[in-house]
Amino acid sequence: MQNPILPEREIQQLSGVIKAMSHPLRYKIICLLGRGEMSMQNLVKAINTSHSNASQHLALLQDSGLVLVRRVASRVYFRIRDQRTLRLLAMSHHVFA
Repeated sequence: MQNPILPEREIQQLSGVIKAMSHPLRYKIICLLGRGEMSMQNLVKAINTSHSNASQHLALLQDSGLVLVRRVASRVYFRIRDQRTLRLLAMSHHVFA
C-alpha cells in the first residue's frame, strides 16, 4: 500500500479529528452513537458524567466534524456524521486491541 504525503492542511485536519476521538470519554460517546442517535439526557446517563462535562466533549466532537446535532423543542440529539468513522474505530480496535 502506498502511503502518500498529504498536504499540510489535510494533515492538520486529520490529526485534529484523531485527537478528538482519542479521549476515552469521547471514544465511548462515539461508540454509543454508533448504535444510533441519542439524546443528550440519555448520553449523560450512559457515560455516567455531568451534563456540562458531556456537553463540552460533544461540542469538541461536533467542532471536529464527527457528530451532528439536531434540536427538537428543548431536546438535543446527537448522531455520527459519517458512518466511516465507525469503520475506522473498528479497524483500530482490530489492529491495536
